[in-house]
Amino acid sequence: MTHRPFAVRAIAAYLWLKATVLIVCVVAVHFRPSVQPIANGIIEALVPMIMGLKEPQIDIWLVPLFVLVDTILGAGIWFLQSWARTIILIDLTWLFGRAAVGLMALVVVHPKVVHFQSPSPYFAINVLVSLMMLSCLLDPDIEHAFERRA
Repeated sequence: MTHRPFAVRAIAAYLWLKATVLIVCVVAVHFRPSVQPIANGIIEALVPMIMGLKEPQIDIWLVPLFVLVDTILGAGIWFLQSWARTIILIDLTWLFGRAAVGLMALVVVHPKVVHFQSPSPYFAINVLVSLMMLSCLLDPDIEHAFERRA
């Protein structure tokens, strides 16, 4: 039996839980179209890159793609596959690096347009979970667990 560190189990569980919530949103919209604005809000909170789309109806159609990705990455992390760890590390590093550079550039170029307002709780939770995932996957003990599996 493979020993999975708690952080690995937690990351896989988070990814699977996120995929489950996204599927529930799609099913809810299918059976009750009137809940689509609420479902879109939840989807956009869990997958912020969708927020940039102009058509809110597209959210529901893109969800299966994100469910598939989260499910596969969750399984990859669960089975200690180094490719899954690498994909998540690249994604989170790109996300936080792009955000940091963009914020710094905005503050330098247009300091008067920067207004810090309190973000939604979903945003704060996503940032916190993403930072925790990044720090866990960069931990030498966790990295070693993935190397033992290879």
